[in-house]
Order: sequence, then structure tokens, then C-alpha cells
Amino acid sequence: MALRGLALAFLLVLAPLLLARGQTDPGPKRQGGAKEAETCQRPWWDSRLRLAPDQENYKKNEEVMLSCPEGFQPSFTKIKCSSEVQPISHGKPVYREVWHGRDSRGGWIRIWSNVECVDILQVVSETLEISSTSIKLNWTCRLPEVCQHIWARCRLEEHSSPPCEAEEVKGEERLHGWKGTFTCPSLQPFTVYSVTISLPPSTILYTRLLRTKETVPDKPEKLWLDPSTGSLRWKALPSCKGEIIGYQLNITARRAHDGSFLEFKQVLVNQSVTQYMPSHQMPGSKYTVTVQGLTAAGAGAASLLEFRSYVSVVGQPLGPWPGLAVMVVLVVLVVLVLLSAGILCFVLSRRRKALPSKAKEDHYTELQPYENSDNYCVIKETFLADEAAAPASSVTEQEQPKAWDDLLDVFW
Repeated sequence: MALRGLALAFLLVLAPLLLARGQTDPGPKRQGGAKEAETCQRPWWDSRLRLAPDQENYKKNEEVMLSCPEGFQPSFTKIKCSSEVQPISHGKPVYREVWHGRDSRGGWIRIWSNVECVDILQVVSETLEISSTSIKLNWTCRLPEVCQHIWARCRLEEHSSPPCEAEEVKGEERLHGWKGTFTCPSLQPFTVYSVTISLPPSTILYTRLLRTKETVPDKPEKLWLDPSTGSLRWKALPSCKGEIIGYQLNITARRAHDGSFLEFKQVLVNQSVTQYMPSHQMPGSKYTVTVQGLTAAGAGAASLLEFRSYVSVVGQPLGPWPGLAVMVVLVVLVVLVLLSAGILCFVLSRRRKALPSKAKEDHYTELQPYENSDNYCVIKETFLADEAAAPASSVTEQEQPKAWDDLLDVFW
């Protein structure tokens, strides 16, 4: 009995010694586990991450540089491999690889989540405010320590040409803080600009082409009435302040003598039309016409033209007195003057031919001799016969001026 108790006591003392030896003297498998803890496999985080050096395994405490595509930034720019012992499982220690990253203050901290490429600066498209003369955007920086050195600028993207000339914009400013608003002022309507936010020396954080909104156009130039056709004409507008979608004409008719209202008409034509033929013009009326260009923003300033309608020709549009009507009237007057002059010359020439014949007859009668009575009687009879015929001829000559007046009255 005493011997059995002595053996049991010996075993109780020897067992702890054997257990302690087993923990301090690892076997071949333990040695292999410690060797695995000296390296770490490549971390498979964001596929956009770039590692330098780029390899499959990294040594313990080896520093690795991280980078992202332009406009993005990793949450850590420098990492290193490490390992730590987990709680003993089934009497055996477990080693696990870990990664540490350097923070903004230069210290190393445990990385608990995946490292991703994130936008350094965010601009929400829904917050853009675009007018015809300005562009505003709200920005937020996700890495404030990086955003202390970023710049924003506006530039004219499309070079303009006459008549649509836009001035170059030189708006540029440094952004401060972790959020704010950037504004491009004094811009031209319906013009393309580039808005760029960059991190020197050459990292582009945000860039976009934006077109300012349309505004109403300028008034049409050179509005006139074509005297040869009676149509209204104007010069086409360029799309400087917006795409021209058409023209609006307002035509008001009034009585010329007292200015009382007659009628009003509004006409819309498309952008390719630069003339319009007014219809149903009334002689003796005064017309006021305005022409305006149209864009998506509305109607622009109006060009004004006033004219009067005097003459109406069947099958021809009415037009103002100056122009073709004046030429027609002048030609008619010239023809009438020439015709009157010809008739007057003809009548006067006939009258001059009649006067010398009568004077010659009287002179001949006065010079007849009276010695021979027979001859005298013959001469006298001839003279008396002529005198008998003379009253009829004389009446004709006296009535010639009256006939001439009657002719002119009929002609006019």
C-alpha cells in the first residue's frame, strides 16, 4: 500500500515537468508554423489598388506603397506586413497575418477593413447650378488633409468666331476646408466651358464640360420692305445666345388719316424663313410691323418697321407709294406731256399756214386796177365770191381755239 502511494506521488510531480517541456520545445510542425508567420500574402482588397513593389508575398515589416488611378486616393498610402498570435486552441498557439497602415500623423495602426480607392473630392451632379451667365457646383472632400492643396478653374472650351465672340475666362481659385461652393461668373450664354478641379502637379480630381443655358436673342437686323415684291425681309439671326427656332411677326394696321385701329395679325415662321408677304393690304392704311427671334428661352428684342399702303393693283400685292408705283406714274406723266405737246404743235402749224393765204388774198384785191370796168367787174365778182366763202373759213378759224380746248378736256 505504501509503495502504491509513493508511485502516485511521483507521477503527480513528473507530469507538470513534462508538460512544461513540451511547450518550450516545439516539434517540427511548430517550427514550420513559426516560419509561415514570417511572410504575408498579397492583400486582395480593391482591384484598382496599385502596390509597389507588386509581388505575391511580402516579408514581415516590409513597407508597401499604395496608389490609385487619377482622381482617387487609397485610405492608406503606405502599409506593412505583420503577424499576431491568437488564443491557444487545443493547447496549440495559432498565428495570423495582419496589415498595418500609416496614418496622417505618421503612426502605424491596425487595418481592420478593406483598403479602397475613394474619390478625393465629390461633386454631386444634382447640385450643379447652371444659368446663362454662371456655373456653380458644391464639392466635398473625403480626405481633408489632401484637399488643402487643390485648385479649381474655369476655361472657355470652344473657340468662338464672328459674330458669336466669347471672351476667355480666367477664373481660378484655391479650395479650402472639407466642403464648399465653386462659382464660374461672367460667362457667355449658350457657350461650352470646362470646369476642372486638380491636385498639383497634375492629378485631375474632377473635370466636366458644361454649356451655359440659352437666353433670348438679339433683335433682327436690317428689317425692310422690298418695293419690287411688297414682301417684308430681315437678316437671319446667329445662334449666339441660343438655338434660333423661329421668328414672330406682329402686324398692326391703322387708318392713315386718323390712326384708328383696323386689324392685328401675329405670324410665326421657322428659323429658315427670312421673308414674309403681307396679305389683304388696304389702300390708305398705315402698317406697323415688328419681328422678333425665338429661342427656347423666349422672344428677343423686336425690330420695328412702319409703312403706308397707297396703290392696289389686281393680282399684285399692295405696296407703299415709293418704288415701282412712282416709276409707273412718272412714265405715264411723261407720255401725256409729250402727246399734248405734239397735238399743240400740230394745231399751231395749221393755223400759221392759214393766215398767210388770207393776207395774200387781201393784198391782191387792193392792188387791182379800176380803169377797165369790165375787168373790175370780173375781179369784183371774184372778190365777192371769195368774200361769200370767207365767212365760213373765218368761222372755222375762230372756232379752232374752242375745238382745241374741247379736245384737251376730252383727253384729260
